[in-house]
Amino acid sequence: MKKIVFGTKVSEKYLVRTREIAPGWEIAVTGGPEETGGAIGGAEIYVDWAYDFYGEIVERGDSIKWIQSLSAGVDMLPMDLIERRGIAVTNAGGIHKIQISENVFGYMLMFARGLNRLYDDQKEKKWDKSIRTFELYEKTLGIIGAGSIGSETARLGKAFGMKVIGLRKSGRNEEYYDVMYDNGGLDKLLAASDFVVSCIPLTGETRHMLGEHEFEVMKDTAYFINISRGGVVDEAALIRALREGKIRGAGLDVFEEEPLPVQSPLWDMPNVLITPHSAGSTDRYMERAMALFNDNLSRYLKGEKLVNLIDPKRGY
Repeated sequence: MKKIVFGTKVSEKYLVRTREIAPGWEIAVTGGPEETGGAIGGAEIYVDWAYDFYGEIVERGDSIKWIQSLSAGVDMLPMDLIERRGIAVTNAGGIHKIQISENVFGYMLMFARGLNRLYDDQKEKKWDKSIRTFELYEKTLGIIGAGSIGSETARLGKAFGMKVIGLRKSGRNEEYYDVMYDNGGLDKLLAASDFVVSCIPLTGETRHMLGEHEFEVMKDTAYFINISRGGVVDEAALIRALREGKIRGAGLDVFEEEPLPVQSPLWDMPNVLITPHSAGSTDRYMERAMALFNDNLSRYLKGEKLVNLIDPKRGY
């Protein structure tokens, strides 16, 4: 009997469709690496969160032909092993755009309208109308990475009356962007933007893509937002830029080390908003992730091309 292993608990209501698509397949729903490792033998399909794809589990799953990540980022997967074994990998790209773009605008509105500082005043019962505020209207929003999250963020930017500029490897323009640069235009985007949002995957090419030079190029009134991966930013350089006033503030959901160490100076900076890698969370996450998986499962069984297929050499 062919087998699908889920390395995380999945509600039966989402598995009804899975069973309809793959009648006669064994479906093993496990929880945690030890339980998953015990069930992975003989599995053809393995479904899990990217941060739970331990190399030893993939190694033990000598029958695996396809891995579906429930996360968008797959930088933690054992890509060398996957490439060597010829395993197909797909991610959950496309299901995060609504909640993460809303999170981006949560940061932006807090900075623009002073809501973080006003909330602090509320807790102290302090009535202070002197806090400086501004509008998002007619500000420039720079988006590094014009995938689904970047493009949904661009759409919301236009709804707020912002100028939206983007950067993608090909330089090909998309709806909702006023200007699109290829990678050679990064400095132009940074210099022009009031808000810079990082939406790029972490690869060998993008690690520390944003560092000392890039923060020097940005306006000293600009805000930096990272909802992609902590490793795309040189965190030490970001801390220096915030301390020295090279940029005005930062909204950060991801970090080079997670959880963010308690000794990190970022915790105590009044111009920094921190969320615990939670921008992608939503009460509709598994609904969307399982809909994507079930669509891919149908494609897999029909021998059709899978959605969100990852190139293990590029890592995305």
